[in-house]
Amino acid sequence: MATNAAQAENDLVVWTLAWLRERLPPEWAIELSTRGFGAAGGRPDAAIEVRTMNVQSTIAVEAKRSLAPREVDRLLGGVGRTLRALTPVPILVVAPWLSARTRILLAAEGLNYLDQTGNAAIRLDNPALFIRSEGASRDPAPAHRSKARVRGPKASRLVRTLVDIRPPYGVRELAEAAQLAPGYVSQLLDALDEDALVERSRRGRVEEVDVPGLLRRWAATYDVFKANEGTAFLAPGGAAQILARLADPKVARTAVTGSFAAVRVAPVAAPALLTVYCEDGGTLAQALDLLPADQGANVVVLRPFDPVVWVRADESDGVSYVAPSQAVVDCLTGNGRMPAEGEAVLSWMRDNEQAWRRDALPRAPAREIA
Repeated sequence: MATNAAQAENDLVVWTLAWLRERLPPEWAIELSTRGFGAAGGRPDAAIEVRTMNVQSTIAVEAKRSLAPREVDRLLGGVGRTLRALTPVPILVVAPWLSARTRILLAAEGLNYLDQTGNAAIRLDNPALFIRSEGASRDPAPAHRSKARVRGPKASRLVRTLVDIRPPYGVRELAEAAQLAPGYVSQLLDALDEDALVERSRRGRVEEVDVPGLLRRWAATYDVFKANEGTAFLAPGGAAQILARLADPKVARTAVTGSFAAVRVAPVAAPALLTVYCEDGGTLAQALDLLPADQGANVVVLRPFDPVVWVRADESDGVSYVAPSQAVVDCLTGNGRMPAEGEAVLSWMRDNEQAWRRDALPRAPAREIA
């Protein structure tokens, strides 16, 4: 088994040499290096020399048959830490495939990466070199194992709970708060832990949550205008005028999301499209004198994909707005300038956690999910 692993890593190094030679100028020399890096615990799998006529640089190569996001920390705790302590040697992580989350974590640590599907980010200062390319977004040879995915209403309930409420908490507490089966919560937490989106204690309790990373993961499998059944309307008097009328207690239950929710905390530009959750869009349209519109719509009424959209909603001047976490995901997956608005809200959330995040799970399940 060890022999097979060593051979696989060696094959990756050989492939990396060929990959670099194909993309760099023919007068550049790309060769294996015999440079030593100290003690065995700090030696990389290989080293590659990049030489031009006047400049030479050495790249430390870490070849991995696979590298899950959680393993990035362990990689940094070994060879990466040793190499950084010695000299500023650039490190290149090579694998058959690297997930988007793994690539984000590697880049955040200033590590170069390359996988055999073409995902690459390689930078050298001397000689000056910058390569960036996109490869496969999904593993072309996934392991045959069951792994929970951040997709669908159940996952959204757990994500919203993890984001909206500060840890620590355990599996059963989370399951009760989100009204989910403990087995499902445990399985999804295992997947999130592997992707370094949550930090857990030895006993499995959630201790920390990567809020931006978790919301982005949810957004990768969600689309506000596809996950929710939407109907477009034209408000002759303008979207802002309709927003004010939502405060009328005679109007059906609503929760504003999208641009008009984002502008409350992170204004990017004057909002133009009013996006509203409502169980009965037809009744709402009749009450607000909205006209059906195939083009030029300024109001979209969404039938919620799950009651979680009502959870932890906030009211202002009689109008109900979705929680910031829901607004972020809805905006990130919307159209026009909505993704930029989602990023702005996410930035606000990072800087103002005390304004939106709750300190403890509710003692009883939220009625909105009943």
